[in-house]
Amino acid sequence: MAMNPPPPASQARPASGLTPSLGVVAIVDNDPQVAQVLGQWLEFQGLRSACYLSGESLLQAAHEERGQWSMPAGSVTAANYRLSGAVVDLNLPGVSGFELANLLRRIDPGLPLVIITALREEERARHGAPPPGVRCLRKPFDLDELEDALLPLLHDATPG
Repeated sequence: MAMNPPPPASQARPASGLTPSLGVVAIVDNDPQVAQVLGQWLEFQGLRSACYLSGESLLQAAHEERGQWSMPAGSVTAANYRLSGAVVDLNLPGVSGFELANLLRRIDPGLPLVIITALREEERARHGAPPPGVRCLRKPFDLDELEDALLPLLHDATPG
């Protein structure tokens, strides 16, 4: 079955029944199929998601606001959504996943992040180290592993 590439961030649709206060989880992976599947899975879990094919595209869309990252909601509303977490591929073109994670954490130290990679441990080492508390999952990973790594962090980071 062929999959369509994920929509641009400006066309990201919130999952039904969610309010902007819940924020959005950014998925940054240069493989559009991986990004789309992860986005669909997150929305199935009740979380809003937006897909980006590079770290630079996420950074162009996001802006820092009072110590947190915000994302445009798209053409449906003028509101911004708080960036509530990110799933980031390590081996991205341009800014690496670890570099992106460090940039995001500089503004929002508590931002929940998960790094995903197909690289073996020795190959991963040449990219440096992730920020403290950021879990790395090796592709292919079971979605239960992603849930264990990301959803408890998001639950803790979501108000109320």
